[in-house]
Amino acid sequence: MEAGVRSYEEAFSPYWYPVAFSHELKERPLAARLLGRELVVWRVGSGVAATQRYCAHRGADLCAGEVSAEGLRCAFHGWTYGQDGRCVRVPSQPGAPIPARAALASFRAVERYGLVWICLDASSQEALPEWPELESGKVATVALPRLDWEVSAGRLMEIILDVTHLSWVHKGTFGNPEQQEVLSYEVARLPGGLRTQITYPALSPALEGAPPRVDKTTLTYDVTLPFAVRLSFKPTLFFQHTVYAIASPWSEEKAQCFYFSSYHPAIKQFPDIFVKSELAILEQDRLIAEGQRPKAHPLDFSGEVHVKADRLPIEYRRGVIALRTGRPVDGPPPE
Repeated sequence: MEAGVRSYEEAFSPYWYPVAFSHELKERPLAARLLGRELVVWRVGSGVAATQRYCAHRGADLCAGEVSAEGLRCAFHGWTYGQDGRCVRVPSQPGAPIPARAALASFRAVERYGLVWICLDASSQEALPEWPELESGKVATVALPRLDWEVSAGRLMEIILDVTHLSWVHKGTFGNPEQQEVLSYEVARLPGGLRTQITYPALSPALEGAPPRVDKTTLTYDVTLPFAVRLSFKPTLFFQHTVYAIASPWSEEKAQCFYFSSYHPAIKQFPDIFVKSELAILEQDRLIAEGQRPKAHPLDFSGEVHVKADRLPIEYRRGVIALRTGRPVDGPPPE
């Protein structure tokens, strides 16, 4: 590792990441993985709890256990753990003191935006992304199944932020192959993120036998570092909606993505249209992203050649590298 570069786990542990949709976490404990750690998540009276996945006694998988009034009970010998990870019951020795080492590493966990979020760093002051419209009650949401990509969280985010690939990669979905030039745009650096806006002549979906039509669409990207983006689509012919994508890093070379959209609840047909079209669009992205090398997110720009149209992914990578190095990072001068 280069001098002055923090490890992947150290650099990104202070941030919050989703590990499940809220509807996935029911009465049974749920397995999760984050930054190389194997976790188990379960419901408690005050919300959700998260600890290491394997029992301190004999290494049994706590995902096979069950939630009781006392806490999470291991299916192997009944050892039970509270929300803070400490063992509260050893059935084989009910009258004996519980060993001090009978404890699990525990982590902060919250529910927000229909997601279960975890932060691995107990001392972190970082906040979740701020998307107040999702809590206003004025919009409905629809989610895609979790996306498992064999690529780093940073690479996954970069292809979502890449404005120059739309006409090439997304032929047959919304990409307009007649529009290859990317007009000049600016990127604003904000505390903890980035913002930009472009206009793209997308092809609207072919509906009821009618051919696709060019639909002038305003795309507004609001990035929250390290791995979250809110992307607003304002077309002229189709439905206005906003997409939220959060990459949750399993490791430096693999990530899950939690991807959902908000829309006006009066648009009854939106969920079916969105899921079908977005899965097709993201499959086009996945095939490209998983073929990129290196799979890990680059820590510099020396192995690639960038142009002015790449300004958004350039600025994004600057921000991520800054988190790894602890200092501002300048990208290459676009040609």
